[in-house]
Amino acid sequence: MKTLRKVYFGMNKISDIICWILEIVAVILVVINAADVFLQVFNRYVLVKISDISISWTEELARYSMVWICYCVISICFREGSMAQVDIIYGRMNRPGRLILYVLTRVLMVMVLVVAIKYGLYVCKIRKIYKSSMLRAPGTLLYSAPVVGSILVGFEILTEMIGVFSGELEPFEAGRKRSFPRHEEPDPTARNDAEERS
Repeated sequence: MKTLRKVYFGMNKISDIICWILEIVAVILVVINAADVFLQVFNRYVLVKISDISISWTEELARYSMVWICYCVISICFREGSMAQVDIIYGRMNRPGRLILYVLTRVLMVMVLVVAIKYGLYVCKIRKIYKSSMLRAPGTLLYSAPVVGSILVGFEILTEMIGVFSGELEPFEAGRKRSFPRHEEPDPTARNDAEERS
């Protein structure tokens, strides 16, 4: 059990670094996307009316940057437990039942990720000669976002499962303990309890 805890803490530190890098990449992509959409609107409603200049690549850049933003932050969302989930079943189960349901759901998630990575790599392979129409961006770059996102989520699933089996994390509630300190939001139930006491 001690070894498993050490592995979990080591993987969690790696996850901290990966998520920190992904946050920076996501912020850069959001800024690029916002500037690009602003340029697109400015071009469509102002620039075209006063000149013959037409910027045609803005829509393509906005589309691809949004895709990459989603796949960059999906592992952060999984890590923090901020993805949508229905707790009506596991909320009524005891710890052994939760653990069985947890393992079942994680095995199914890993199977989906394996399929996504396998066919994502296949699509990247057959699209490597493709170039986007306006930006001339390589197809491998455009179609590799699901592969990258799936690998990152796979790493987070593995880290979480090791944390659960080592006893450091609770099944389905790992996000409470693994969230970034700078991302923690105030607990609304704690505020309601304080209001009821006063």
